[in-house]
Amino acid sequence: MDGILNLCNKLIKNKINNVKIFNKNVLILIENINLKIFLDEIWILFPDPWPKKKHYKRRLINDNFFTKVYPYLKKDGKIFIATDSSSYLKSIMNSIYKTKSLFNWLNNKPQNWIYEMLDLPCTKFFKKAQNSYRTSFFIELVKI
Repeated sequence: MDGILNLCNKLIKNKINNVKIFNKNVLILIENINLKIFLDEIWILFPDPWPKKKHYKRRLINDNFFTKVYPYLKKDGKIFIATDSSSYLKSIMNSIYKTKSLFNWLNNKPQNWIYEMLDLPCTKFFKKAQNSYRTSFFIELVKI
């Protein structure tokens, strides 16, 4: 919660008014969104990986997610995803492949996925991954 408060304070201080923060399950937003609202970008940084196989169905990012958010993204809208879970990364890559007619994967070379090599937010979960010696991966998709 502190991270969101810090972000809100930065937005107010810099008079940025075109950012909306939704601090709940994004599927609730997508299911109830006004069709006249379109998104430029969706950022998903370190979603819960639900590491147990029996819980994989609870993961946010899957083919269904990409299909649901597609209509709400503007032309050339982007989705940014970061994870430190190798099993989740494989699942995300599989979903990207299955929905390749909807999105282009901009940084599709493995050397371009390394989170710490990019100028990205240093979140609590990124720090936790670093402290546990886990590599964090970053994916950038653009709507076709």
